[in-house]
Amino acid sequence: MARKTVFAVAGAMLLLTSACAHAAASSASEAARLDAVMQALPLASSSPAPADAIHNAAVVVEDPAQKLYYAKGVGPAREGGTAGMTAKDQFPIASVTKTMTATVILQLAEEGRLGPDGIETTLGSLGVFTPAILDRLMTFEGRSYGAGLTIRQLLAHQSGMRDVFMDDAKLTSDNNEGNAAPESFGGVQLGVLGAHRKCLETPGCDISALMTGRMWTPWDASRPDDPQAGVLNFYLSYNGGATNGLFAPGQGYHYSDTGYIILGLVIEKLTGGTLHEAYRKRLFDPLGLKHTYLEYATKPGTAAYEGNAADFYLGDFPGRTGRFNISFDWAGGGVVSTAEELNRFIRALGEGRLFKKAETLTLMTTPQWRQMRGDIAVERGLGVSRLTTPDGISYFGHTGFWGAIMLYEPGTGISLGGTINQVGHNPAVWAIDLLRAARPRGTAKN
Repeated sequence: MARKTVFAVAGAMLLLTSACAHAAASSASEAARLDAVMQALPLASSSPAPADAIHNAAVVVEDPAQKLYYAKGVGPAREGGTAGMTAKDQFPIASVTKTMTATVILQLAEEGRLGPDGIETTLGSLGVFTPAILDRLMTFEGRSYGAGLTIRQLLAHQSGMRDVFMDDAKLTSDNNEGNAAPESFGGVQLGVLGAHRKCLETPGCDISALMTGRMWTPWDASRPDDPQAGVLNFYLSYNGGATNGLFAPGQGYHYSDTGYIILGLVIEKLTGGTLHEAYRKRLFDPLGLKHTYLEYATKPGTAAYEGNAADFYLGDFPGRTGRFNISFDWAGGGVVSTAEELNRFIRALGEGRLFKKAETLTLMTTPQWRQMRGDIAVERGLGVSRLTTPDGISYFGHTGFWGAIMLYEPGTGISLGGTINQVGHNPAVWAIDLLRAARPRGTAKN
């Protein structure tokens, strides 16, 4: 009997050793494929430098089923520096922040804080703006829609509002070859960038006096008609404002940071605290995201969470080294994180750990609008997008203007967080290549 037990234990140990050896060999194979994708990036430090160069990048890819945890950085973290980029270096995640904002809004809905109508609650019922501001907030064909905008419409980019950063009253970025319209917030900023660069080279020049170097607040209710008072003030008032909507609410799709700034104000109204407090209490602290924070926040302050900040680039202009102030992004794009912690966040979201009810994640990821970007189908949910490749593999997550991305593949549980830190490069193609490289050979579609 004792001999049978010994043989049984030995057999089990042999099977376990064999399985572990297979997993190790498998993850090594995936790591080699992942290395190949990273090495193929067109780095500016290459000789000769490619025309479409990026300066640095970092990523984490994780697949618990294969015991795969891949962390890699390439290129120098800072302009003129010698330290290489790593998965622990911090970078602005831009619109990836929208997923965090949407998560908090949906948590509040679960708690009944939005009232019995949940995300169908109207902006006019929440007391965020005065009736006079609501009346001006968005009009279409001579009718005011501000008070009747629903939280769902703001989350899904179906409010009809123009994007304060990319659109002005005459043009949207869609009909301006993807570029910021001249009198949009982003268009005016780009017009100042030359003066900003010159100021950096001029002794005694005060960067903070320029639009690109100053601090921005999301909304100053005491000066609604001063376009320099805040980002929503700019939207309402710069050269007459850009409040002429593109369609009646719910009747179309147009990506709008304006709506997410408003959602940030909704969070503050409902919680009675700051947006950063809501992020920390509900997302960052529970997940142990010690290097993720809302940049420029004062309550709580950010010093405890700051670390090695990598440069992000507009062409060849380094944003951090060049002191480009991005305080305007706020609830639509103001969070700083790392590749490690973005991956941790999207895993928690994909595994359903951020909501009390499974149906809330289903609601968040259910497509509200569908469009094609090249050969990739993009289905917009509430603060997330689902990307489906021609062979039927789907991922959900978000990208950011400065090159950040996080994705989760429901079919396999593989996740990714990272950045290419470069405006004008779509990180989705790169990220999908990495996720494909991480898939075990022969894995079925999801």
